[in-house]
Amino acid sequence: MAFRQRLSEIAPERIKVVDESRVEVGMRLPYGYSVRGARCHERAPLRSPIRRSLIGWMGFDGSGVVATHAGTVRGWTFRGFVRRHLVPYLRQGDVVIWDNATIHGVEGIKDLIEAAGAEVLPLPRYSPDLSPIELAWNKIKHVVKRARAETAQALEASVEQGVAAVRPSDAVGWFKHCGYLGQSP
Repeated sequence: MAFRQRLSEIAPERIKVVDESRVEVGMRLPYGYSVRGARCHERAPLRSPIRRSLIGWMGFDGSGVVATHAGTVRGWTFRGFVRRHLVPYLRQGDVVIWDNATIHGVEGIKDLIEAAGAEVLPLPRYSPDLSPIELAWNKIKHVVKRARAETAQALEASVEQGVAAVRPSDAVGWFKHCGYLGQSP
């Protein structure tokens, strides 16, 4: 309730939501089509050694940045993302919302955001349903799965296509769906 109360006091245009996700070579849609009466066959690797971590932020207007990283996102990686891809876009009075991942607590990250005149508002524990960027990851991953990437280059290209598929109207809808618009405490 405290989070929703605080959220109702913030103009949606001031919010930047930050999160991480992952994609890998061989991702497929969980369904397929075939001729009536015939089985649908698909091949996909059981586990792929080619994975990419995605780190991104999204604003109410659909603005944002998604960066890919080979391997697991560590604290120093996240700090670099914040320094290079988030802080330059922050204005005085902006609010950065993220979950309680341990990498978000790395020394110096919050100071970078506050030096830009913004503040950090962590999501309540176990509440991905309050994070609009989770829905953006869903759309991006759908594009990646449809692309059926078999190489690292194809995976990178499909991520770029997925990011390009996110429209400003999508972001507004996701913010509304997560309760950032027209809500009462």
